[in-house]
Amino acid sequence: MSRKTKGLLSVMIPVIAWGISFVSTEYLLASLGPMTIGAIRFLFATIILYGVMKMTRTPLKIDKKDRFLFVLAGGIGIAIYFYFENNGIKYISASPSSLIIAAIPMFTLIFEAIIFKRVVKWVDMLAILASIIGVILIVDIKLSEFFKAEESVGYLMMLGAVLSWVIYAMASRPLFNKYSYLTIIFYQFLYSLPFFAFVVPFEHNQWHLLGAEGVGHLIFLSVFASTLGFYYYAKSMDLLGVTESSVFINFLPIVTIVFSYFYMGQTVSAKQLVGGIFVMLSVTVTTLYDKKVEKEDEKTANYRGN
Repeated sequence: MSRKTKGLLSVMIPVIAWGISFVSTEYLLASLGPMTIGAIRFLFATIILYGVMKMTRTPLKIDKKDRFLFVLAGGIGIAIYFYFENNGIKYISASPSSLIIAAIPMFTLIFEAIIFKRVVKWVDMLAILASIIGVILIVDIKLSEFFKAEESVGYLMMLGAVLSWVIYAMASRPLFNKYSYLTIIFYQFLYSLPFFAFVVPFEHNQWHLLGAEGVGHLIFLSVFASTLGFYYYAKSMDLLGVTESSVFINFLPIVTIVFSYFYMGQTVSAKQLVGGIFVMLSVTVTTLYDKKVEKEDEKTANYRGN
């Protein structure tokens, strides 16, 4: 199995888990604060990862010089990201908030080109453009909502969330050559906890409203969305690259809509279906192009070998 195939299979796990996590988070916000949800989610995920690392004898030691990257990825890329995203929805409606998903690949591509001197190919821009159009159709955005001055705080929050995720991707990339995926996400989760803990005391939580279903959502967020989701996303970033992996994030609205349909009975419009086609087209284009390049490189290598 090629690195490309392994990367594609890996990235679909976080896409599915994170797509469902939006519904779980929405359910939990009725009783718990946004940062409280994050704190519980990543606390249990950190404990699970520690146990797995002990059982598999994965090294826990990291170089002191790399701690800054772990703090960036965990503190800003995880904790601050969830702070901006969850609180931003308080100021603006869900539709424009969801555009953060479409903005991430574009910002990731720009930062990767600046920081890591990535060569921007025409297929990258085409895929990102198609994915943005797709997400706009999926969330059924109303352009008039962008021009309400009182919602400017919400848009700033969402911009902060986008930049936080880009920082997560950029800070994670140099770590792949030195540490295992388990070590990387363990310390990212660990360093995110103080950021969550700082805000939790100021939130109003109604624990009595949680119930068995709420506990089930917390377990899902801890095990599947956090532990497995971030592990396989780290793996996909290593195998595919940070920009290619970020393009697949645009599948999240599709997963959320499908799960919401079966779990919450929400309907899917024709416009949303068309948007889903655009998103899938964007990923298909970049995947087929990369496969074509790989085959051409193999032919060139075989020719030179002969």
